[in-house]
Amino acid sequence: MEHIVAVDTGGTFTDCVVIDDQGGFTRAKSSSTPRDFSVGVIEAVDKAARQKGLSLQDLLKTAAIFSHGTTVATNAFITGRFSKTGFITTKGAEDTLLIGRGAFQKTAGLTEAEIGDSARLDKPAPLVPRPLTRGVSERIDREGEVIVALDEKAARKAIQELLDAGVQAFSVCLLWSFKNPVHEQRIKKLIAEMAPGMEVSISSELVPVLGEYQRAATTTINASLNRITSTYLGSLEQKLQSSGFTKHPLIMQSAGGVVTFERARKESVSLLSSGPTGGLMACLLSGAEKGYRNILCTDVGGTSFDVGIIIEGKPQYAREPIVGRYHLRIPMLQVESIGAGGGSIAWIEPGTNHLRVGPMSAGAEPGPACYDRGGDDPTVTDADLVLNRLNPDYFLGGSMRLNKEKAGDAIKRKIADPLGISVEEAAVSIIRIIDARMADLIRRMTIGRGYDPKDFVVFAFGGAGPAHAAAYAKDVGAKTVIIPSTASVFSARGIATCDFLRIKEMSSPMILTSGGTREIGRIFDLLEKDAMNELASEGIERDRMYLERSIDLRYRGQMHEIRVPVRESTIAPEDVARIRTDFELIYEQTYGAGTAFAGAEIEAVVFRVNGKGRIPKPSFAKLPRKSQDSRKAFKEKRSVYWEELGGAEPTEIYEIDQLEPGHFISGPSVIEGIDTTVVVHPGESLVMDEFGDLVLKI
Repeated sequence: MEHIVAVDTGGTFTDCVVIDDQGGFTRAKSSSTPRDFSVGVIEAVDKAARQKGLSLQDLLKTAAIFSHGTTVATNAFITGRFSKTGFITTKGAEDTLLIGRGAFQKTAGLTEAEIGDSARLDKPAPLVPRPLTRGVSERIDREGEVIVALDEKAARKAIQELLDAGVQAFSVCLLWSFKNPVHEQRIKKLIAEMAPGMEVSISSELVPVLGEYQRAATTTINASLNRITSTYLGSLEQKLQSSGFTKHPLIMQSAGGVVTFERARKESVSLLSSGPTGGLMACLLSGAEKGYRNILCTDVGGTSFDVGIIIEGKPQYAREPIVGRYHLRIPMLQVESIGAGGGSIAWIEPGTNHLRVGPMSAGAEPGPACYDRGGDDPTVTDADLVLNRLNPDYFLGGSMRLNKEKAGDAIKRKIADPLGISVEEAAVSIIRIIDARMADLIRRMTIGRGYDPKDFVVFAFGGAGPAHAAAYAKDVGAKTVIIPSTASVFSARGIATCDFLRIKEMSSPMILTSGGTREIGRIFDLLEKDAMNELASEGIERDRMYLERSIDLRYRGQMHEIRVPVRESTIAPEDVARIRTDFELIYEQTYGAGTAFAGAEIEAVVFRVNGKGRIPKPSFAKLPRKSQDSRKAFKEKRSVYWEELGGAEPTEIYEIDQLEPGHFISGPSVIEGIDTTVVVHPGESLVMDEFGDLVLKI
């Protein structure tokens, strides 16, 4: 029997799913191991194997696919644990990384509250200090013509100076190199000659598109992360091989597809949203099965709250991704995160004496106070436990006992006593604040982009998602919440079902006219060949490949582009009119009715081909519906604190694994599973559907 194995590493837990060729599904969790995340990965796979009655070796020997989502690149970037990098650019453009996007750089990546504190606004630290930047004499014009040849003597001198300064990686980004990469390629060869084995990223290979600063920032971050990412992937691959896995492991990209570890080692920047993207892709597949086309994908883990959005059955790409406080220029699905999860720490702000929750997290080590591992900061999980939403004897199916006394003591000492309120009132306040922060992010992702959250169904997953979804969904006006049967490992499930993906882009700015069809066709031909060749190098046969084309268009003189799908690679003159019509339609959907201008010139900026390679998808059979009577799943009554009812009330507790399709439960109630807890508030109801998922009605 063959298996698909997928592992998603989060800040607190590492999730594993195993799907066999009969549709059987096994899930397991282990604590993440920040000192070496690969240890936690193997532990999670080993747990899943033992649940199936197999050894780790037997499971991995029969694994047709091993896919992984990781936070290694993200953690390295956030904590600054990356390579000392030298930056080489065209002489005269040495301040590109310092200038950034001018005033926009001061607000990049900040919340509205932070932006409002104008006295503290400042640009982030430059990705490369000015002393580690060198300009070389060369110039290529916007048509790709060499106007000034590369001064190789000066280039060698710049390289040597940076080597003498102790750089561990090089980022090379020359002006207009995406139109002609010859000078960047030559500098890369010179570095290889002078420092064999040195890490080098050049913009023309990584991001051959318009946008000087974004190209430079993307290339620099990539160069700085490749070493640590490569080390981690090499360590994990070695552990997998020694445990019996014989194929090439795969890793999730931020763009929504997988690639081999070998390719990811050179494209670390593409992994900055690796894990959260898996959840969005799982929503896409599950939503298609259920007939939902507008979905809010909400993931509450131990450390963060991640939100993605699907509109009309299409996941949305970030127009201009921002990681940390830096603008990037890579394809990345729109997934925004805040520090809000089960491990988010509650604290009293000095000076104001206001209660705050997050963004700091207790993480996996030491974890919330109730984990009894030395942590003494009160967290959201501690608050849930104090309110009796969580069963201390059934956390992770009983494999980990929670200490309710320590949770209450942490909240009392650090929150309740300083504020002069009871422990229960403090716990309710913690929950209210974290739920409101989650709702605010959803509003930013929807209302802030012109969408009404009432038009969306909410998918709630992650270990803590089902416990908080009812509150944040109600806050934004959503009426339906889907809690997948695999909620706590949903991102790993999404990673298990993703296709190979190679995205090829090229900037060639031109006015969109019927006279430019030959050039458009030529560009798409080049991109398609590149995508197919790279898929073939990953072992994808031609009959498993499919291509998606698009062009980023804008009105001439504007700054922001709109992505417009293109149905065919061979563009006839009459197709240009259709592309223009599609652009105007999407433009008005984005900016409002009447904003398009039929007489304006439209500029094509970036041409794109998404090359995909299909991998086998597991099939999950529908289950027959039973009666609404859920007494079979009833466990006990437990006193649970409900803010709506003004205190603790005897509450019915159910077991998720005993529910069957058709079973109906009304609130207030709590449904407990091995790795998650669903909270149904008073006035709400829940039913299990034919896929084994829970449908919560607000």
